[in-house]
Amino acid sequence: MVAGYSLLFAVSRGFVESERWDRHQQLVVSLADGVGDGRVTLPLPPGLGVEAQRIQTRLGDPPQTIRSADGRVWLISRTQLLAPSQKASVLEVRQDITASVARSQRDLLLLIAVAGGSVLFTSALLRLVIWRGLIQPLRGFTHELEQLEADSLGSHVLSTAEHPSEFRSIVEAFNQLQARLASAWQRERRFVDGVAHELRTPITVISSHAQRLQAEPSQTSTAAVALIAAEAKRLGELISVMLDFARVDAGRLTLAVLDHDPEVLLLGALERLQGVAPDRLQLAPSVEGDLPRIRADADRVHQCLAALVDNALRYSDGAVQLAVSASSTGVTLHVHDQGPGIPIAERDQVLERFVRGSTASGTQGSGLGLAIVNDLMRAMQGELLIGDAPGGGADLQLRFKISDRQLAP
Repeated sequence: MVAGYSLLFAVSRGFVESERWDRHQQLVVSLADGVGDGRVTLPLPPGLGVEAQRIQTRLGDPPQTIRSADGRVWLISRTQLLAPSQKASVLEVRQDITASVARSQRDLLLLIAVAGGSVLFTSALLRLVIWRGLIQPLRGFTHELEQLEADSLGSHVLSTAEHPSEFRSIVEAFNQLQARLASAWQRERRFVDGVAHELRTPITVISSHAQRLQAEPSQTSTAAVALIAAEAKRLGELISVMLDFARVDAGRLTLAVLDHDPEVLLLGALERLQGVAPDRLQLAPSVEGDLPRIRADADRVHQCLAALVDNALRYSDGAVQLAVSASSTGVTLHVHDQGPGIPIAERDQVLERFVRGSTASGTQGSGLGLAIVNDLMRAMQGELLIGDAPGGGADLQLRFKISDRQLAP
């Protein structure tokens, strides 16, 4: 606005001066014509505000404005009266423009006053608009944020209708952020509650049996010692899984991803797990032709297969078969069992931590096995899928991307 008024002031001033010069030039031309044909005699009568005289000199400076000692403003210009071939004769015209200059200054001062008043009014209006449209909504928004606590995240959704339209996108973005934080917070609480519950059982068993052995040092209880060893092993496995969960959540899971032959990985897993259930664990016939190589961390693949095999052995009674298949989009390692399978409606849920399917009732488990496999597969840019095995049961699949390298020999 200030720039606009400055431009208007400059344009108005230039227009006034240009108009004054034009009127003066018209006056000079009229006087020169009148003096030349004898209609006007010099000197001019007083009171006209114009003085004119002949001077014997050459044309010099262009028209100029001067201020006399009495404060009057004169516009002075000179013009040739005779043709250049005759004796030089110059008409000097002095026009009193004091009133015109004063009027122009008054108009410009009025314009400045109007501009200043407009700026002050606009500033006051802008201050009110900023106060009501920005500061007050920000204070209200800040107050609402101060009322939020970790336990109330997601339950106190900010209403977009109560905020100005300019703030609604911010409020919606904050509500979305609050929902994500609430989900993460609830997941963290479930994780902590689940960990506390799962660790309490083996610790209680180990403690009670250790106290019994201390109370009866002369009696050797093979069963109690075996139970302590089993629960200690289970406790160690739980702690190892929880450490992996913590590393995944923090983005600090270290992987040694290399190119591998999927059949070699499957054979290595079979050799490691054969002692767990030698009569039930089987290897499916090899597929014909060469399989593409996959990008994976061999140790983490063995960890995933061990978790799936343990899950299959726990929830089924028949044979557990390891197999491999390939397609144009990837290579899949399968763990087939002959159990009740996993209902389609529960397949996404059982991949969450501490969640067990309806078919797992009556069996011991923590609900962490499939969850850690799912996280490890995502970290290796793969995926864990659940399907139906041929002939019944579950088909747990580790699907990997194909390496860009050549086919495995």
